[in-house]
Amino acid sequence: MKVRIIRAMSKSELAGKVGISATTLRKWLKECEKAFKQMGISRNAKMLPPCAVKVLCEKYSIDLYEDEL
Repeated sequence: MKVRIIRAMSKSELAGKVGISATTLRKWLKECEKAFKQMGISRNAKMLPPCAVKVLCEKYSIDLYEDEL
């Protein structure tokens, strides 16, 4: 069974799970910069909190799943 996940992730982990390059992720992050700033998320943050991952998933219609153990 697959379980939908919205959790904190590093930028490289998120790019890998979505199947995009780091360059594409940087473009997406730049487009969401205003929302992230309102949430208090630094542009240079290595880890994206769950709220940032959720914003990106909603904006780009991404469903992240992990296999349930």
